[in-house]
Amino acid sequence: MKKIILCLLLLTITTCVQAKTQKSTEVQQLIDKTCRQMIFVKGGTFMMGDPVQPFVDIINEAVRNGDRYSEYMSSERNRPVHKVTLDSYYMGTYEVTYDDYDVYTRATGMALVREDRRHNPIMYSPQKPVDISWNRALDYCQWLGEQTGLLFDLPTEAQWEYAARNRGQNVVFATDTGLLEPGRNFTRFDIPVFEKFPEDVGLFAPSPMGFYNLSDNAAEWVKDWYAKDYYQHSPEKNPQGPKTGTFKVSRGGGSRLDGTTVAREKSDYLNKNVSAGLRCVINTDKPLPKQE
Repeated sequence: MKKIILCLLLLTITTCVQAKTQKSTEVQQLIDKTCRQMIFVKGGTFMMGDPVQPFVDIINEAVRNGDRYSEYMSSERNRPVHKVTLDSYYMGTYEVTYDDYDVYTRATGMALVREDRRHNPIMYSPQKPVDISWNRALDYCQWLGEQTGLLFDLPTEAQWEYAARNRGQNVVFATDTGLLEPGRNFTRFDIPVFEKFPEDVGLFAPSPMGFYNLSDNAAEWVKDWYAKDYYQHSPEKNPQGPKTGTFKVSRGGGSRLDGTTVAREKSDYLNKNVSAGLRCVINTDKPLPKQE
């Protein structure tokens, strides 16, 4: 009997060790992949916000060349244009997928996102952008920071826009051409929004800097609180957004024309039914540790 109990105890310990090793391997693979897919964004100065007329001129030129656009949509909350200077950082090539996020939830003992009764099953596919609350998006990036010792975080509005505009250029959409070519570098307009949208990450051509899906697919959480008039008094150096607020900001994304590089939306981050995608940044200008 003692031998049987001892064998069962050893089997239990072995199983636990194997499970722990497997989990650690899975987490390390996620870390390696995430770091490999980070793009270095050299800091600099740019004019942040909606310049309106240059963007209207770009759209009008595209229309003359046969591309189909609705009227360019501008908003006073995206203005005034103001000078911003950013330190260098890294930002994720892709939106975080369900596959990525599932590693985090398993490692931390949380339920999978798709098991939440509020989750829309149509949204789920392993390589689609995960659809979560702002708090959970921030937790994910900070958890990666805890695992690596690197300064992982959600991007600020300024970091997101600077990268989407190829370090501050006047581009309307974060595609390879700065314009939309549905079906080649953007979601096709004839697909019903909830039939295939969002699609798997990385299906279309990236921006010149190598980022995918900044203008199409999921809207993405950024770190800032929202204030309609923040651009009127934003500091120039590494702006972080208002100190407090009621809403958080999401940027980019969309299956139609709401994914311009300057569009900003306010979202009720405390509402459990409000969700968006994300990508993380690493706030450093030093080379990242080499990944296998």
